[in-house]
Amino acid sequence: MAECNQCSKCIYKVNCNSIQCKFCKAMYHKRCVYGNLEDDNWFCYKCSGDIFPFNHILDDGEFLFTIRYFNNSYDYNKMLDLKFNPFLFEVGINDKSHDYLQNLGTLNCKSCNYVFDPSSDFNLSFKAGFSILHLNVRSFNKNQDFINAFISNLNFTFSIIALSETWFKEDHSNLIDISNYNLISIPRQGRRSGGAALYVHNTLSYKARPDLNLIQADRNDIDHSESIFVEIISPQSKNIIVGNVYRAHRTNVDSFNSDLSNCLDRISLENKLCYISGDFNLDILHYDTDNKVNEFVNNFYSHDMFPLIDRPTRIVNNSASILDNIFTNVLSKQIKSGIFVNNITDHYPVFQVTGAIDLHKHSPNFINCRTFNQDNINCFKNHLQLTDWDNIMNDSSPTKAYSNFVTKFNDLYNRSFPVKRKRISRAKGIPHKPWITKAILRSISRKDKLYRKYRSSPTASNKRALSDYKNKLTSVIRASKKQYYCNLLDVHKRDLKKTWGVLNDLLGNRRKKPLSDSFVINGSIVSDSQQIADGLNDYFVNVGPNLASNIPSTPTKFNDFLNSVPSPMHSLFLSPTDVEEVVDICSSFKAGTSSGFDDVKPDIVKIVLNHVTYETFK
Repeated sequence: MAECNQCSKCIYKVNCNSIQCKFCKAMYHKRCVYGNLEDDNWFCYKCSGDIFPFNHILDDGEFLFTIRYFNNSYDYNKMLDLKFNPFLFEVGINDKSHDYLQNLGTLNCKSCNYVFDPSSDFNLSFKAGFSILHLNVRSFNKNQDFINAFISNLNFTFSIIALSETWFKEDHSNLIDISNYNLISIPRQGRRSGGAALYVHNTLSYKARPDLNLIQADRNDIDHSESIFVEIISPQSKNIIVGNVYRAHRTNVDSFNSDLSNCLDRISLENKLCYISGDFNLDILHYDTDNKVNEFVNNFYSHDMFPLIDRPTRIVNNSASILDNIFTNVLSKQIKSGIFVNNITDHYPVFQVTGAIDLHKHSPNFINCRTFNQDNINCFKNHLQLTDWDNIMNDSSPTKAYSNFVTKFNDLYNRSFPVKRKRISRAKGIPHKPWITKAILRSISRKDKLYRKYRSSPTASNKRALSDYKNKLTSVIRASKKQYYCNLLDVHKRDLKKTWGVLNDLLGNRRKKPLSDSFVINGSIVSDSQQIADGLNDYFVNVGPNLASNIPSTPTKFNDFLNSVPSPMHSLFLSPTDVEEVVDICSSFKAGTSSGFDDVKPDIVKIVLNHVTYETFK
């Protein structure tokens, strides 16, 4: 059986799924190679590299770039040193943009660096404010566990998480969830790939802005870009417009630049802060050689927006390109941008953190709470046993006796479980999924190290080691997730409510649908909040009168139905109760952990029930 010379896996169907090099006779999977696979005179990358060093490059822009930076001994570190610098180019910059860029200096571009180890390299010299993380995920459903683990390990809470190439379907977006974030997504129509999404942190107030999308609803283009925009509400400063754009390779660049220019025109009229992230599939390193890329960058410059990412975000064996970026019109010394070196996909995640903007709704750092440990419970029992209750039992007024009992009970409760002020520490980032164990996290960290080793030394053995380890890790994560939900369903198999809770969690049905901004009142659409509140109040206040008005009137009165019933006098009798009956009834109640109106927890009452009854009223 033949073996693929690229991935070292077996080739099961020699004619259908494989191809042979005309020169060295080596066999390859068709999925592992490039070029015209229908050509009988096909050469593998090793042979074509020896004969024609650039024969395998099909894209003109990539060909020019590769010639410029080509080196027979591939140097990964040299690729990392590539940097986009608009001040080196004079081509295509108009007077307005040129003056604007000169005023900027290199204030923000200098802050963009690679982050290899987020636990040690991702440090801020200022207090974090508004932040964005962008990832090209190439199917979120496929890479969901790796994405969640990556974001959790950052130990940092991003305001916005933007995703490109989500591969979402319209009926499946509710299944994709990131803890503490609200999802807004747009899938690609008629195709599996593509799609863009924004996850907005639940501490931010926002509204969707479909009017800013690059492609409007009346356009029926199949191969177009996907874009999604939201507006973050800021009561104390300017609102922030956040957009995420994905431009597919086959999208016409001229049409895309035209749509982008129109979108930026609409945004500039609103005089608001703006961030636009995305995978644009236009390499800005070719700014001075490619007129279409030049027009793309100048679209942003002409609207006073500049890129925060100036180093390659996609690095392969023979090229490096800046395809992913975050553009903004925010000028601040407190901006940090960078690139996380990670192999979730072949695009690196990019981020920006602005320290001068803080839109999050912060809750108090202190809470009032009681400590219900065993020592305090034993203390409460002792207080109940040692308390003299005779004056309460001898009181002739039941109402007064009960009031005195509750007062004394609450006093003992507060002494045993005093209210204390406690500082709460807020977790950063998102919580790990329960099936992602510490061992799996260590394995993910090792996978990242293998990836960095392969990128630094792209040998066949390093690539095979990375591929094998990642495949095994993916299988382990899937098995762990399956085992977690099997165990959870087994634990709750006798509790139908909790079983459905687990199933709804799997199906994504726990996500609450956002409340509509407008309502139909008396046949007209109303969006004013005061009118909506008045309309809801008027509706619920008149429910009773409206129902009563629909009941037909009758001359018969309720007394007419009582003539045939014997006199109710002496028909009600209350039998005396005892301590055992009270204990049995109270013990049958379902104990809750939340306190009632009197701030007493029901489960504590059940614990001390015997002391309250037998000892108190013996």
